[in-house]
Amino acid sequence: MAIETWLPALMGYLIPAGLFLLAWGGMEPQRARRATTVGALALALAALGYFALGFAFHLGGAGLMSDLPGLQGLVRLFAGEGELDWGLIGLAGFFLADEAATPEALALFVTYLPLVAAAVLLLVLSVTGRARGWQVAVGGLVVAAVLFPLVACWVWGGGWLAHLGVTLERGHGFVDHAGAGVVYLLGGMAALGALVGLGQRLPAEEPGEPAEMPPAHFPLLANLGALLFGLGWLGWSLSVPFHVAGAELNPPRIAVNGLMAGAGAILVSQAYCWVTVGRADPLMAARGAAAGFVAISASAPFVPPLAALVIGALAGLLLPVAVYLVERVLRLPDGTATVALGLSGGLWGTLAVAFFADGRWGRGWNGVGYQGYQEEMGKGVTGFFPATVFATGDGPGQLIAQLAGILAIGLVSFLIGWLVFLLLNLPYRPPRRSRVDSASLGDDLGIPAEAETAG
Repeated sequence: MAIETWLPALMGYLIPAGLFLLAWGGMEPQRARRATTVGALALALAALGYFALGFAFHLGGAGLMSDLPGLQGLVRLFAGEGELDWGLIGLAGFFLADEAATPEALALFVTYLPLVAAAVLLLVLSVTGRARGWQVAVGGLVVAAVLFPLVACWVWGGGWLAHLGVTLERGHGFVDHAGAGVVYLLGGMAALGALVGLGQRLPAEEPGEPAEMPPAHFPLLANLGALLFGLGWLGWSLSVPFHVAGAELNPPRIAVNGLMAGAGAILVSQAYCWVTVGRADPLMAARGAAAGFVAISASAPFVPPLAALVIGALAGLLLPVAVYLVERVLRLPDGTATVALGLSGGLWGTLAVAFFADGRWGRGWNGVGYQGYQEEMGKGVTGFFPATVFATGDGPGQLIAQLAGILAIGLVSFLIGWLVFLLLNLPYRPPRRSRVDSASLGDDLGIPAEAETAG
């Protein structure tokens, strides 16, 4: 196997491992023990789901994007009545059989599976302890078999979001190098929909109650998870994933930008803690580092290092604010900060492409600009602040493409997460009580006792 195949296969799997430990840091001990079993079951079902259906939905049209050997049979991309530039979902390669049984196709499965696992874990760890074990497993299976492959097809599999630069002439189409939108925004919005669908709320905050950081039950594991997540991110991002499709990139720039974003996020998130509660917080440091890597995922090849530092710093500021909004304003039990991470890192990171991409790299991304872009040779993905060697930027066009992707990914992820857990939880919803009865019971989460043993 070539280095671009085995490197992401080995290091990329540190991403879900890091996320698992990072989530553990904010879990109560009893819930953390339950998450070990439920998470392993959900990941096993997720691997089977991506094997049986997800790979075909994601990369069933891979042969239309590339002339690489071994992908000639993956040429079925459903596009409704339109052209293939409006592709919606792949339809070849089910069960990795027939046209997907080649070494090249199997290597694609191994390459993208860690990102599938990461998206699944973001949902699974968020609802573990809030839902029954079988509900959590079904939710993870839906993400791996349907939700992630559908969105990944749109962005990385030759689908309609990738081709917005061709069909509507909006920048280079939707740009996401390492999953800020496809993995983390998707996971965060699906988790938000799941928590809303379960109908659970935290107790209302008492007036005058002092602000506190979320409790760090296992701070060492959380920080170890952040370290593993960062290493996995670097390994996978420095490889050459299939969706790069021949675009010109600079691997050292990707590595430097990732490190700058992580450092900026840690510093700012800790400064926020010092200002608000008067001390540094170990759990927020770990989550801040992860937010920085998540935020730079979309734009790492396309922005200068100083911009990467700014992107990470803003992600580090937005993360604790998002944690406060989710837990104190929306009163959702987001103990793992999955929703906050997806919204602060994924949403901001996806938008940052349009603001800071300088045009130096990314020529040919999504098939745009091989022979020059906006009548300038050598110009790649460009936002509002192009490098001085280029006359103009393309901030408005790229911003529209990024907003279209955010809207599509966020909406479908929230709706699927909400609908799946709403339907799965219907038989267990308690009868409506009067306001007085509800207050006297004081059960703000509304989880029946048998849910504690079902997981």
